Amino acid sequence: MSIPQKAALWYMICNVLQKGINFLVIPIYVRLLTTSEYGHFTMFQSWSSVLVIFATLNLYCGVFTKAMVDYSEDRDRYTSSMQGLSLIVTIIFFGLYVISPSYWSKILDIDKITILLLFLYFVTYPSVSFWCVRQRVENHYKQMALLTIIMSIMTPILSIILLLGTNLRVNAIIWGTLLIQIVFGSYFFLIQFYRGKCFLYKKYWVHALKFNIPLIPHYLSLVVLGQVDRLLIGKICGEDKAGIYGLASQVSLAASVIISAINGSYVPWTYEKFKIKNYDEVRAQSNKLCILAGLLSLGVMLLGPDIILIMGTDEYMDAIWIVPPIALSIYFTFCYSLFSMVEFYYNATKYVMISTSVGAICSICLNILLLPKFGYISAGYTSLTCYTIFLVMHYIFMCKVIRRNIGNVSIYNMVFMSKSWIILIGFMLLSLLIYTMPLIRYLLLLLLLLAYRKRYLILNYIKFKSND
Repeated sequence: MSIPQKAALWYMICNVLQKGINFLVIPIYVRLLTTSEYGHFTMFQSWSSVLVIFATLNLYCGVFTKAMVDYSEDRDRYTSSMQGLSLIVTIIFFGLYVISPSYWSKILDIDKITILLLFLYFVTYPSVSFWCVRQRVENHYKQMALLTIIMSIMTPILSIILLLGTNLRVNAIIWGTLLIQIVFGSYFFLIQFYRGKCFLYKKYWVHALKFNIPLIPHYLSLVVLGQVDRLLIGKICGEDKAGIYGLASQVSLAASVIISAINGSYVPWTYEKFKIKNYDEVRAQSNKLCILAGLLSLGVMLLGPDIILIMGTDEYMDAIWIVPPIALSIYFTFCYSLFSMVEFYYNATKYVMISTSVGAICSICLNILLLPKFGYISAGYTSLTCYTIFLVMHYIFMCKVIRRNIGNVSIYNMVFMSKSWIILIGFMLLSLLIYTMPLIRYLLLLLLLLAYRKRYLILNYIKFKSND
C-alpha cells in the first residue's frame, strides 16, 4: 500500500476506535442516568458545539487544512500563530461571559464550574485539532493512531469513575470529557508554541480571518442543522424527549464514523488532485466513497430497531422511527461535503455560507412550527428536509464555481449520485414499513450484501442483456 493509502486506512481505524468506544459506552450512560439526565448531557453537547464556533472561529477547519498545503514550508509558524489567534478570540469571548455569568448560566442551563471548564476546553481543544489536521496532511498515521486510542479509552474511564464515585451525576460525564481534552490539549498548546515560536504573524492572521469569518454562519448553520433540534426538543417537549432523540441521533451517526474517517484523509488528497487538475481520479474515487457511504446509511436504516434495543432501554424504543431519516441525512451530508470541497478550494466561501444559513433557518422555523403539533419524532424528518435543501443549494453553487474557474468540467458523476439518492429515499420509506418485521429486514439486508459482493457479475449481466 502507498503511504496515503496506509494513512487513510489508519485514520479510518482511529475514527472507528474513537467513535466506537464512545458508541459502546452509551448503553452504560443510558442505564446509569435518567432519560432527563441523558437529555441534559445531549443538550450540553449541542451548546458546546455552538459556543466553540464563536470561541475559536473554527480556525482548525477549512483554512488550516488548505494552509498546510499552501504554506507547506512554514507549518510550525503557521500553527503557532493560529494558536495565538484562537487564544485571543477565546479571551474576548470569555470577557463577554464575565460581564454577566449568572445570565449565561441560566440561558445555557449549565453551572458556573462547568462553564469555566468549558472555556479551558476552548483554549486547548484547537491545539489538538491543529495537530491532528497536520498529521493527516503529512500522513503521520502512527502518532495519530496512538493519540486517538489513548484519548478514546481515557475519556469514558474517567467519566464512569466520576459517575460511580461521586454524586456529580450528569456532570461526571461532562467533566470527564472536558478534563481529558484539556490535559492533552494543554500539551499540544505548549509544544506547538515552542516549535513555532510565533504568537502573532500578521499575514497569517489576516488571511485566516478573511477566510474563516465569512464561514462562521456556515459553521454555525452546520451545528444548527445537527444540534438545534435537540435544544428545541428539550425546551418544547422536555429533556427526557431530548434524551430519546439524542440516542436516535447517536445510533444514526454510527454510519458517519467510517465516512468521516475516510473524508479526513480524502480532503487533502482531493486538494492535491485539484492542484494538478486530475479530475478523473477524483470522480472515480468519489463514486466508490458514495457506494460505501450509501451502504453504511442503509445498514443503519435496516438495523435501527435492533441497535436501539441494544443501546437503550424500553423508554427509548420510540426512537426507532427517527433513525431512518437521520441515517439518510448522514448520506446527504457526505454528498454535500464533496460539493463544498470545490467551493473551499476556490475560496468561494460566500456560497458555503449562503447554503448552510438557508438550511439552518429552515431547520429552526420548521422545528418551532412542527414540534408543538407533532412531537419530537417530527424533528428527524425536519432535519432530512433541511439537509435536502442544503444539498441542492451546494450543488447549484458548486456548478457555478466550476464554470467560473475551470470551465465545462465534470468533477463528479452526478447521474450516479442522483440515482443513489433516489434508491436510498426508497429504502428509507421501505424500512419504516418493515420495522416491525425483523425477519424481512434481515433477509433484505442479506440480499443487499450478496448483491454487493456479486456486483461485477450483475453489472456484466446487465450490460450483456442491454447489448442483446
